[in-house]
Amino acid sequence: MKTSLLLFTLIFSGFLFSQSVKGEDITFTYVKLPSNPISPKPTNYLSYVTASYEAENQKLLTQFEADKAQAEADYQREMAELPNKQKASDEKYEREMKAWNEKSTASKIIESKVLNENNRPVKDYVPQPYRRSVSAPAIKTAYDYNSLASTYLHIDGFEKGSNNAMIYTVTLQGFESTAPRVVSEVKKEVSRVNNVSTTSDVTYYHLEFTYRHPMSFRVSNANNMEIYAASPAELTEFKTYKGPATKTSPSTDISAMLKTMEDKILQDNLTAINHMVNDRIGFEKTDRKTEIFYVKSKNESHNDILDAYNAATLGFKLFGTSEEQGTLKLNEAINLWKTALLESEIDNKKARIDKDVTIALYYNLLEAYFILRNTTDADGILTTMGRMDLSNRDKKDLEKYNELYLNLKLRKAANGL
Repeated sequence: MKTSLLLFTLIFSGFLFSQSVKGEDITFTYVKLPSNPISPKPTNYLSYVTASYEAENQKLLTQFEADKAQAEADYQREMAELPNKQKASDEKYEREMKAWNEKSTASKIIESKVLNENNRPVKDYVPQPYRRSVSAPAIKTAYDYNSLASTYLHIDGFEKGSNNAMIYTVTLQGFESTAPRVVSEVKKEVSRVNNVSTTSDVTYYHLEFTYRHPMSFRVSNANNMEIYAASPAELTEFKTYKGPATKTSPSTDISAMLKTMEDKILQDNLTAINHMVNDRIGFEKTDRKTEIFYVKSKNESHNDILDAYNAATLGFKLFGTSEEQGTLKLNEAINLWKTALLESEIDNKKARIDKDVTIALYYNLLEAYFILRNTTDADGILTTMGRMDLSNRDKKDLEKYNELYLNLKLRKAANGL
């Protein structure tokens, strides 16, 4: 009887806490502290985009206009001289024909038959003047620089204004690309006809070229003292475009493709620079994609975990627009998770808060503490998890959280928090 009762209890408890941990992807926005904050902190900034090649562009265009003007002047001069040249040619021809006609027939026969000379005068050709063609210079693309600055250059946590403002300038060096080349590659292909397999060499072709758009940037204070400046090495490196492989040789006319790539790399590089500036001195609004966990069970034994999940997801969402409201919901979730963890039994697979649920709640807390910059409570969790027997995947995740919180601690210290 006791054995039957024990068996029933075990089965019932297994049914009661039949559970599985589920995760949902979320993306939340938080303010990342600057790694090198400016002290004292100014209020305003102004941003600009310039191009180092504009002066060279203008020089080339000025020379182009001068060459065109010279070509037109030469044409007009030659046209003015044409009548005199034609008259001189006509007069010369008339004189030579008169002398020719005055020669005796015998002299002409001797020159032609005996001496094999044809001395009959030929009228000089006077060419018709033409306008010399002047090729337009290859200049680098000019942009609406004010529009680029207002679209891509922002320092989060500061206002745009001229009063005691920081000056944030990005200088474009210009888009460059190498001449396209067609690359061939021979591949083995198997064809099957009438159940007979044949292997043959097939040549494929693809288009290949390299391109880049170097840029530099400088941030200075109102007194023109440098705060941060760099010419990122990654922007000077050529990228390689490799087109799709086809069995026919592709066209090397890539003008339309280059324009698209030039526009894209301009946007990408400006975005990359703006991130570098904000990471160092701005209070950057940053998106973080992560996973929040809840427990799915056959009864209502984990409703508290579900309530915490709902509060947390709302809190993360609100935090980007109202930090106060977001914090209230996140603290509600944190309290529910911490209360649930009081029941943690990592060695009991039948427990309501078993090892898997415990780890999931720790991850949830780490995400909540991160957005709230609560490194103290996070350290306790990181230490506890470091003592647990974790799977390889969880070990890698824990390592990432340790790096995440180390970076946060350094930023807090730099900002005196």
